[in-house]
Amino acid sequence: MTDPAPAPDHKASPLTALRVRDFRIYWIGLVAQIGGQQMFAFTLGWLAFEITGSQAQLALIQLSGFVPQFALTLLGGLLADRVDPRKLIGGAQAIAAAGIILVSVAALLGVVQLWHLALGAFLLGVSNAIDEPTRAAFFPRLLPRAVLRSAVPLVSMAFGGSRVIAPSIAGFLIAAAGAPATLLVAVAGVSTMIAVLFLVHPAPGEGPTHGSLLNNFTDSLRYIRGNEVFYRLIAAALLNATVAMGYMNMLPVFAKEVLHVDSRGLGILVSAAGIGALTGLLSYPWIQARTTPRNLIVAALSAYGSALICLALSTWFWLSFGMIFTAGLCHAYFMTSVQVTLQTLVEDHYRGRVMGVFTLVWSLVFLSGFLLNFAGSLAGPQWALAGGASITLVYVWTSLIRSVALKNLRLSPKSS
Repeated sequence: MTDPAPAPDHKASPLTALRVRDFRIYWIGLVAQIGGQQMFAFTLGWLAFEITGSQAQLALIQLSGFVPQFALTLLGGLLADRVDPRKLIGGAQAIAAAGIILVSVAALLGVVQLWHLALGAFLLGVSNAIDEPTRAAFFPRLLPRAVLRSAVPLVSMAFGGSRVIAPSIAGFLIAAAGAPATLLVAVAGVSTMIAVLFLVHPAPGEGPTHGSLLNNFTDSLRYIRGNEVFYRLIAAALLNATVAMGYMNMLPVFAKEVLHVDSRGLGILVSAAGIGALTGLLSYPWIQARTTPRNLIVAALSAYGSALICLALSTWFWLSFGMIFTAGLCHAYFMTSVQVTLQTLVEDHYRGRVMGVFTLVWSLVFLSGFLLNFAGSLAGPQWALAGGASITLVYVWTSLIRSVALKNLRLSPKSS
């Protein structure tokens, strides 16, 4: 790292971390990579619904991405503590690029079928399973520990912002130039990270973890279970990811069947979550300095679930826009606070494995999309979404609010 390390400042803006050259380059590549992946995922969903007109077939595409990501994410976390992370990240992006190229060629030739989309989703799931836990363990090595807490909101911004802004861009691109053009932009985005890996110089790790993969895995579970803060926060994130976060994958159905808008309207709806997420991530340092981690997490997740219930009941476009904005805002507060807590408190030699368990969140979004769309095909999308959000609210008020460890949690300067 060539830039001087910023002096520790625990109330500093997240932009403090961007003063570090290697992290700055990495973050730009991360925004491009996640944006490309999300444009690809959005395009897969749109093509599936356009080709079949079936919510169940849309759910099948989401399931095709979920299965490999869920099955392999824990392995990715184990490998992150054992293998050079740059090799893992580069290989993962090559797999994602292959999937995008496959679908884009089929779309350009006008022969795209459901199996092309399912294979593309499968390859993206494999890529994410390796990539996400590895990057969660990798980026702390690009900057001094004193500014790690400033970097976490920026990483969340890259994830949260790109995950919701990129699909809105994809919606407009599909309407203006068609799916093949959108896919070409997507493959350029995921390829950016491969170039970035040659430009950064991470600090040396503590050395690879030894022993069998099974022993490493069981050891990491004992470590998480032995820390009440870890297991309650990770459980909340995983439950919410399973039953509610897939609402983004339901938006094509809400747009077409409930709100009666086209891909442009869908893009506007998705952008509401992006605007909300960016607002939450930019204002996170201000709000976290004025409350405790427990209060912020409970309030944010409660408001998020309530907003989704209101979205489920809405038949007015702009009310739906407002509820999606609120959901994006509150979800950004919740996820960023959880990640700041985990990254601050976890020991370095457990970081890959603990973050591997946490990053199951992103694979469970596929399962959530499948479950919500499948339930929606049986009971209607409104009932499915309201039911999932209600489960999240029940957990908040029966588990998180009662946790003594969370109530007493303070992320003091010494912790970072």
